[in-house]
Amino acid sequence: MSKPVFIPKQIWVVVGFVFVGLGILGLILPMMPGLVFFLAATFCFARGSRKFLRLLVTNKHVGPLIYDWKHARGMTIKTKVMAIVVASSSMLYSAFFLVHLVWVKICILVCLIVAITMILTTKTKEIN
Repeated sequence: MSKPVFIPKQIWVVVGFVFVGLGILGLILPMMPGLVFFLAATFCFARGSRKFLRLLVTNKHVGPLIYDWKHARGMTIKTKVMAIVVASSSMLYSAFFLVHLVWVKICILVCLIVAITMILTTKTKEIN
């Protein structure tokens, strides 16, 4: 049995900040999921810096998203509507105006259907 590879805390912190940067881009860009990158950043910060982990999970913009995901509390109606509108508009625009190959258009539309299905089947969280 091989020994686990040791990764220095500084590397975890750097990678965590890379994921935070990608998460910020994901909040801005319609085709990129920001939450996935923030979750990856929490994983890295948990191994590299409790201080940065605490700053991330207590952030007023992304902290509630991370908390809700980790505790399976669901998405608010507002978040669901926003996610569906942004995903639909960007993916439909891409499929009908940017892409010329029929099989790529079909793939984009299938991805959109899967994304909307996932959003709609996620538990709806009541606002307290």
